[in-house]
Amino acid sequence: MSMSKPVPPFPQLAMSLTPPEEPADGRVRRIKDLTLFFFSAVLLAVIVGFSLWLLSSSCVLEEDRRWATSTLTAVFGGVLGWLIKR
Repeated sequence: MSMSKPVPPFPQLAMSLTPPEEPADGRVRRIKDLTLFFFSAVLLAVIVGFSLWLLSSSCVLEEDRRWATSTLTAVFGGVLGWLIKR
């Protein structure tokens, strides 16, 4: 290899980061996602609260207690699955 030949320059790589969505679209999406999340959280809290009230009440039929128990099991299983992501 001869040192008299010039070495070609390394290729240059140019990169730019652009957001995948417009800022206004992102704002609308975030508001929609947060609204849906909080509405779901309130609905879940109402269902869990009602089921716990049914389980702690003394004047409730046994069939209603079974319904409340299975509802709580499904809710807690769903929340656990959402947290673990499996």
